[in-house]
Amino acid sequence: MIVNSVWAAAALAALLGGVLPCLLATLRGGPVLRLTGLILTGPAVTIVLVLLAAAYRRSAYLDVALMLALLSFAGTLVYARFLGRTL
Repeated sequence: MIVNSVWAAAALAALLGGVLPCLLATLRGGPVLRLTGLILTGPAVTIVLVLLAAAYRRSAYLDVALMLALLSFAGTLVYARFLGRTL
């Protein structure tokens, strides 16, 4: 199932450890910190999904990663536009 399960698990744990501070910043910070957390969370979770797709050899995870990357970028632009109106 997984080619190098130890390396895949270690990489997944490291990436998810990097996603946690981004999520906390998105949930608890001020407007600018939330925008920064949103910008950093999108690519980090996309990389996690690509790693899962490679580890489990499932192409569906790549589709989800692509959609997340596109929606994350669009969501960041929308949030920045509304943030620019309030500042």
